[in-house]
Amino acid sequence: MRRPGGRDLARVDQAMLRLRRMWDAPRGIAHEGGVVEGSTLLVCLAVADTAGAVGVAEVADALGVAPSTASRLVARAAEAGMVTREVSTTDPRRAALELTATGTRLVEASRRYRAARLARLLVDWPPRDVAALADLLTRFADAFAPTASDRSGQRPRRTR
Repeated sequence: MRRPGGRDLARVDQAMLRLRRMWDAPRGIAHEGGVVEGSTLLVCLAVADTAGAVGVAEVADALGVAPSTASRLVARAAEAGMVTREVSTTDPRRAALELTATGTRLVEASRRYRAARLARLLVDWPPRDVAALADLLTRFADAFAPTASDRSGQRPRRTR
């Protein structure tokens, strides 16, 4: 297989840098008369999108962060009233997370907002181009997905 060329890689890199600014979460997200942290939305999305029992480990996996970081994020989401955190009925060492009604509304509002934003950006694109973009971005995101070692919480060793 031929490796991508330098010019194409540079174009992808520049596009990714531009898109990062588009998707950066603001410090606070207005929701139902209050402000919700961007990390709380990410926890809610992880809980909503994870099949089966959801605990801190599943949130860590979904967000690509260390379990200790996920635990702090979950605590903030629970404090904000977006998720409940109970002792798991199957394993008392684990927390069982569920969205509250407010958390569910936050997830739904976020999805509507993102879908409407994408629809506005892609309104003039032919359907086949939108489908190709979806296929290629999904493939790219799958290749980028963090591995378990990336989430271990250990810092990479420096080489001299």
